[in-house]
Amino acid sequence: MSTETTEELTTELRRSWEHFRSAAVRIGELQTAMWGDCAELMTGLFNGKPTWGDVNRAYWQFVGDEGLKYAAAVSGLGIDYARNMTELTREYEQRLWEQLRASAPGAVTDNKSGGGGSASAGASPRSRGTKR
Repeated sequence: MSTETTEELTTELRRSWEHFRSAAVRIGELQTAMWGDCAELMTGLFNGKPTWGDVNRAYWQFVGDEGLKYAAAVSGLGIDYARNMTELTREYEQRLWEQLRASAPGAVTDNKSGGGGSASAGASPRSRGTKR
């Protein structure tokens, strides 16, 4: 192997490793956020805000409104599939959690819960770093 080829291969391997590492870190962050949202919802359900009926109605309304949009967006993903899929899934889940939070009248909106979410308008801290 020539020096040029070895250097090019080394550079490509390094670039691939960095890409893989950054995708793995982002997936970990998104999974942590998802579990936080789940914990927040479960805590609310145990406290009666929202009720299981509220969540069920909000879920089915969301699936009806967003399901086809999500499937269409997934079918349009390109070469960077894993990262795009992760980002797309998180955005979908974020909209779901926001709708579920909004379904609870008078829900607690502090930022101290495990999920870190808030029922107030605007993007959550987790969604600010997502790329489109």
